[in-house]
Amino acid sequence: MTTERKLFLWMILAMLGWGASWPIAKVLSNYITEHELVTYRYLLTVLSMLPVVWWMKLPFKIDVGNLVLSIIVGVLLIFYTKLFFLGTKYGSPGLAGALVTTLMPIIVYVLMLLSREKKPKIKDWLALVLGIAGVLTMMKAWTFDWSQIFNASNVYLLWAALCWALMSITTSYTKLIHPVVLSFYIYLFATIIDWVVFFDPSSGSIFAMDRIFWTGFTFLAIGSTTFATTVYFLGVQKLGSKRGSVFTFLVPFFAIGLSVIFLGETLQWTTIVGVLMTVTALIILNNTQLRSRNKA
Repeated sequence: MTTERKLFLWMILAMLGWGASWPIAKVLSNYITEHELVTYRYLLTVLSMLPVVWWMKLPFKIDVGNLVLSIIVGVLLIFYTKLFFLGTKYGSPGLAGALVTTLMPIIVYVLMLLSREKKPKIKDWLALVLGIAGVLTMMKAWTFDWSQIFNASNVYLLWAALCWALMSITTSYTKLIHPVVLSFYIYLFATIIDWVVFFDPSSGSIFAMDRIFWTGFTFLAIGSTTFATTVYFLGVQKLGSKRGSVFTFLVPFFAIGLSVIFLGETLQWTTIVGVLMTVTALIILNNTQLRSRNKA
């Protein structure tokens, strides 16, 4: 097996880790609250990232500008994680993973249009319409049952996608810092701020939890976060942003598939069709964005 094929395999495993975070969050919602999840998850993530940064021989140095941005993103990460957790708790983790991961880049693109950072062409508008139609398909908007369309789970997920989009835009302003080191500081500040402001250990000691909790929690903090994030950034570094970003399109399919396999979810045709529509739209928008960057 060639080095590139091995890297492809690692990238697929990383996307599997991201996709697994949705059904795992559903399981963990039976044990702890959203406030506990943020503090415990990112505390373990920060601890597990220390040897990664050391192994990669990266400096922990961070300037004031990047420090401020990492704090802002850390706050957004707190709200994103809580909303993502509540969305899976009260709804389908497969649908949650599909909806948020496909809607987020669409929101980013719309925000860029509103800020006039992008000059869309006709095919970009068609892609946006296709993407929005895909999201509405996943939400079964044609039923016009507003209590169902905007149920608690969907509302949490829509806000989660917006938080993630704002995180992506904010991190784009960071300069001269390795993304792994930046991620370390974001998780660190998210842990500290959540512990000081929101933390409430109402579920009791996590050390009294059973094996199912610890298996899911450890994988969520290390497998879905430390491992997947590190591999993704290394993959993008080796393959380039164009080829590396393509792998993220696997995440919604993994989220759906793992939810069906391990949680016994019923696979809805609306979810599959909606994901295919939004992924197609994202491929069009992604290619346009990459070409505009190459011309700049």
